[in-house]
Amino acid sequence: MKRLFQLLMIALLLGVADAQAVEAVGKVGDLTGVLATQRPDGTLRILGAESPVYEGDMLVTAKDSYAQVVMKDGSKLSMRPNSNLKVERFHFDENAPQSDNFFMRLLKGGFRTVTGLIGKRGNADAYQVRTLHATIGIRGTDYSARLCASQGCQDDGASDKPASPSKATQVAGSVMQVQGDFYATDKKGKDRKLAAGVPVYEGDILFTGMKSYAVVAFRDEGRITLQENTRFEIEKFRFDKVANEESTTLRLLKGGIRMFTGLIGRIKHDNFQLKVANSTIGIRGTGFDAWCNASCAATRGSDATEENPLNGLGVYVWQGSVELGSGCVDGICAMMQLVDLQQAAIIEQGSGQPVLLKVVPPGITDNPMPLPNTVQFNMEQVFGTDSNLEEAGLYVTVHDGHVVLFKDAKVLDIYRDETGYANESELLLLSRTPGFMDEDTPANKMLDFSGRNDAIPTAGCVIGQ
Repeated sequence: MKRLFQLLMIALLLGVADAQAVEAVGKVGDLTGVLATQRPDGTLRILGAESPVYEGDMLVTAKDSYAQVVMKDGSKLSMRPNSNLKVERFHFDENAPQSDNFFMRLLKGGFRTVTGLIGKRGNADAYQVRTLHATIGIRGTDYSARLCASQGCQDDGASDKPASPSKATQVAGSVMQVQGDFYATDKKGKDRKLAAGVPVYEGDILFTGMKSYAVVAFRDEGRITLQENTRFEIEKFRFDKVANEESTTLRLLKGGIRMFTGLIGRIKHDNFQLKVANSTIGIRGTGFDAWCNASCAATRGSDATEENPLNGLGVYVWQGSVELGSGCVDGICAMMQLVDLQQAAIIEQGSGQPVLLKVVPPGITDNPMPLPNTVQFNMEQVFGTDSNLEEAGLYVTVHDGHVVLFKDAKVLDIYRDETGYANESELLLLSRTPGFMDEDTPANKMLDFSGRNDAIPTAGCVIGQ
């Protein structure tokens, strides 16, 4: 018996020594329930808070269990209940970005993650999450992934919970064309450069540079061309056909636009407002140009005259009709001027009232910028479909940043507030986010690592085989 005890102690010490010889690539943070791991050699471990995580580990959460993991590159992820996630490869050298790699495989369940340095500081393809249906690549982001084996993702042991309704995306529009410089400033004051295929959102202020223009399509099928040196705000944009909600308020702060209106406002005209300085342009289903130059952009007034109509605020209609209102406060205007097809009107210098131009000069009619209604696009490809909503497959919802889904030769870009879907044969952008992908409170809370020691332990203890 004594001899057997000595052999067991030697085996245990050797196991600990072997564990110390392998460098940990991450560690467990907070834990609710049970988290286990299986090593490549078949060793099983039950993990607790601060337990190390190694390359090759298969992490497994039990029913009603949530686990957070922090990796050496700063990646933070929170696993959902009944999930299997394998750390296939991980290499991070602070001084050698070219050697980065972080490959995971999601076999079951799901997680939410805020990605770290790998994939952000050099090779974008250094970070991948592989699944049965597609591979996830990131460009610096916060996203959730869920692998559903059944309708409505009820295979995670949460079938007793009521299904949450799907939620329409908050994406207002998408960039179709860009020439030169095009940027957006969001509600938090953060700037980002825009390119074709990139979404824009409610609260964004869009602006073009010198010798630049951009065409943006909206989810209600409206389109707009922003001319050079233009600032344009998407003050409000709500379009949800399921909830029967549609209203938009746009604001031209400076420069010029060509607007082709969409579904919002075609039936209830008051649902669409375009504000320019202290004036409002109301629509009747139309295409028009609007400008805000000089005094309009500087003082919210207008020095436009019959002789110099572009020196202030004005509008020209090339399809349908609009109403130009002056002195507007909360949609109530002192005077409204109807502007019909091929007519132009200005807010006149001195009187401050809308006035029709007797003659529309070539400087207005010969606008070289592209008419937005000539820019054709596929609504489902740009803004998503709901044909596969809540079917079995892989769902990826981006909370911030940019994710790329790869499947065979297909590539799908997913941006903030968008959800992508993949199954055995399809790779799609969804127009709505399924309820089961919406706010997952326990997982979200577990991404808060504030005040914690993120040092990675170098050893662990084998407590089960």
